Amino acid sequence: MDPKPIPAFYCCYLLRSTDKGRSFYIGSTPNPRRRLAQHNGKTNGGAFRTRRDIHRPWDMTCIVTGFPSNIAALQFEWAWQNFHTTKKIPDDQRLNKPKEAGKRKESNLSRTHGKKYEKKRKKLNRPQLTLKNSLSNLHLLLRVPSFNRWPLAVRFLCDDVYTAWQKYSKENDSKLRDGFRVFCDFDDLAEPKVNPKLPASAVGEKKESPTMAILEKINVTYSGLKPHIAKSLALAAEKRIQHCSICQNLLDPETSMFLVCPSEQCSAAYHMACLARKWTENQQPPGFLLPVSGSCVQCSRKHQWIDLVKEMSIRQRGGKDLAKLMKEPRKRKCRVTEKSTSSKDASTNDRADRPLNDLQVILEDSLMDVDFLVTDANDDPLPEGWQELVDDDDNMSVTSTESGIPNRNASPVRSKRQGQKLEIVIEDSEWDSAEALD
Repeated sequence: MDPKPIPAFYCCYLLRSTDKGRSFYIGSTPNPRRRLAQHNGKTNGGAFRTRRDIHRPWDMTCIVTGFPSNIAALQFEWAWQNFHTTKKIPDDQRLNKPKEAGKRKESNLSRTHGKKYEKKRKKLNRPQLTLKNSLSNLHLLLRVPSFNRWPLAVRFLCDDVYTAWQKYSKENDSKLRDGFRVFCDFDDLAEPKVNPKLPASAVGEKKESPTMAILEKINVTYSGLKPHIAKSLALAAEKRIQHCSICQNLLDPETSMFLVCPSEQCSAAYHMACLARKWTENQQPPGFLLPVSGSCVQCSRKHQWIDLVKEMSIRQRGGKDLAKLMKEPRKRKCRVTEKSTSSKDASTNDRADRPLNDLQVILEDSLMDVDFLVTDANDDPLPEGWQELVDDDDNMSVTSTESGIPNRNASPVRSKRQGQKLEIVIEDSEWDSAEALD
């Protein structure tokens, strides 16, 4: 199995019902906007516990980001959901003690063969999930040794939830590690949208989640790393990376796992082990192999360790994702003659007077004297009177070679290779029925 790069985005989230505000749900996803739409019934999918209409719509109150893999996010999600039984929290620090359920009915084997066949495992009742114990156990999980060194960050999307977080942080003597990042995005909170097709009696019950507008602004792709990756590839292609900026030993870009400073004007490159050793030598407490953050040796700017490692993973293990990210859009040259320009102005003046069935005539007049020529991005400079347009491959229209008018009946569908196997990817988790194992 080929190693995969660090995912572009993965988070754990806390949902709250906007109907009563007493129902909560914890989950994980690589795309919070899509997952919230699934929980609210806008699209297919979603957990079974969030499908009841009396709790909808759900609102995403906060998310925990920065997980190095989807497995790490699932581990954190399970510990957050089962805070009463998880082994990540020591028993002396556990805030919610588990309670044993009622006595089980005696099994048939125990009746006939004695007590040694009785079930020894006892089911534990899960405490009711509230806002207070959700935030308090989240604060505790971020402090335990299992997750303390992870490059996590918390983003709050609701002001009342952030106020409750601040209140608990002040009352608690234990603090998070130095440099832990907490963001507030509820300043851009929009008013809930109402579906105009619904009757007035159902408007109050079918409002959309107010945090959906905030989730639309969160980048869940690798596009933010494109300048960093392009810089690293350019330095390697120009053979400007020859020595490590710390140990000064030879650094081969083709065989070495090297890290590059994200700063635009800095050309520092490091062995991964050299930079990790440099950034951990003065950190407290000592004894950790991987750092959380540090400063570049040349430009002295502070960077997060996860950002550098994520860029290296997509650069060396990206494969198709890297090719899609670095692909340049196709460019199109278009020359418009004076005749077509004058006819376009004339058609604009009398377009309102034309009947509806002359729509095809208007289209033909506007495209009669327009010459289209598809070229590559590396052609010679454009002559005078030409302009360059950028088209995405998915939005390119099919044009007839005889008339130059777009053929709307054609469908440029790319055929897939026969026998090609699709990779199964499990993105979202549903641990509603999971039980803790002894």
